[in-house]
Amino acid sequence: MSEAKRTDAIQGEIIHVYDGIEEADNHLPVWWLATFYGSIIFSVLYWFAYHELGTLPLPNDDYGRQVVARAAAGGELTNDALEALTATSSEVSAGQALFQQHCVTCHAAEGQGQIGPNLTDDRFIHGGNAIDIHTTIRDGVTSKGMPNWGPTLGAANVRRLTAYVASLRGRNVAGKAPEGEPRTAPTETP
Repeated sequence: MSEAKRTDAIQGEIIHVYDGIEEADNHLPVWWLATFYGSIIFSVLYWFAYHELGTLPLPNDDYGRQVVARAAAGGELTNDALEALTATSSEVSAGQALFQQHCVTCHAAEGQGQIGPNLTDDRFIHGGNAIDIHTTIRDGVTSKGMPNWGPTLGAANVRRLTAYVASLRGRNVAGKAPEGEPRTAPTETP
């Protein structure tokens, strides 16, 4: 037995009734559909522009470039600024190239340590915050055989190397046993 289609003045065509509850076949508002389809189109364009084609800089890379520009202009380096560089892929990859060129002899290819300490765990001899790593690379630790790379590499390359070494923290690559104290939160003054 077929039911006759019923139409309500407010709801439109009633397509189903169950336990006294009427289900109408309403159309979504045009503004809602336009917003929905527009957001889908925007997300696809955003993905291609930022991630696939690389025509626009990712927010972390853009922020890292600003930090580098500020540091190059003579601004004071802070722990937060150096930590921001660890999220900047161009700085980290440049630092990795410097690490492969200058540091592999003592710290091994992945930073797991040979003569020098393991850089991939969370324990550090001279401090594990980015500013501590920067100071260690720049000034060296001559009593332990770590040369001061500041005069040789220059300020920009020391920052890049710091970004790479700081990005190694917590990877825990099997290698030399952990040495030093666990990394603590930085104590910066405003």
